[in-house]
Amino acid sequence: MKIMVSACLAGENCKYNGGNNRNEKVLRLMADNEAITVCPEQMGGLPTPRVPSEIKDGLVTAKDGRIVDAEFRAGAAKCLELALQEQPDLVVLQSRSPSCGVKQRYDGTFSGRLVDQAGVTAQLLMENGFRCLDVEDLITIHRGFLIRKLSIEESDLLKDFLYQAIFIPQGAEAPARDIIERPELRIYYEDFGSSPGDHCLVAEAAGQAVGAVWTRIMNDYGHVDDETPSFAISLLPDYRNKGIGTILMRQMLSLLKEHAYRQASLAVQKANYAVRMYKEVGFEIIDENEEEFIMVCKL
Repeated sequence: MKIMVSACLAGENCKYNGGNNRNEKVLRLMADNEAITVCPEQMGGLPTPRVPSEIKDGLVTAKDGRIVDAEFRAGAAKCLELALQEQPDLVVLQSRSPSCGVKQRYDGTFSGRLVDQAGVTAQLLMENGFRCLDVEDLITIHRGFLIRKLSIEESDLLKDFLYQAIFIPQGAEAPARDIIERPELRIYYEDFGSSPGDHCLVAEAAGQAVGAVWTRIMNDYGHVDDETPSFAISLLPDYRNKGIGTILMRQMLSLLKEHAYRQASLAVQKANYAVRMYKEVGFEIIDENEEEFIMVCKL
């Protein structure tokens, strides 16, 4: 995979203050993939260090009042030219930057407030069809599959993956799709992102979400207590048995550990082949009923 990254993430001292945003995940990706680094501000002719800038009334403006929009847009154009030449599969950019922010940037008041808009370079690259990702949403790349955080505007994907997660025994007929509207299943996706225990990672291939793992603290089939997130995981049929589920599970367990959770739980039907995978990533059976195992992983 070929990736383009903000140079500051690679440890290059090109930030406005002369420092960098060195990111270990990015460095690991650069070691395993072909990588190109860019700093739009420097490419547009601005010095390092330089006065910090934000976008105000559509123009990139330095904190001292100077308009530096031409330099920022010249740097963005040079990044686009390089991207068109190199054709990166993924562009990983520094979050919230007036150049590189993908989902958000600062609002132009130099007060720390954010707006849901992209920086000038990210916007230009996305308008020209390049896949851009905020570094804060990056998890890893595994065998060519991008593992990233789910964005709030994508939460409807959970309905699709929940339906795919329904275990259908061999020879049984698949249920109607509206089964996911039942109250005991709506809790897996309704208002997702509104509670502290809501976390979701997505596996992406060629710009398409092909798998997801998500957690909530909810009274579901795998509920243990009100402090333990319950797991759900699903892959599209063509992407099963490729190791994607295992990497999704391991990365989510690491994420939950970072958030100081002590354990995670899940319920799985006894006949489901995924039982073995759950055991491999650290889950143990703590209870069972006629059809299901209740499993817990200590973090």
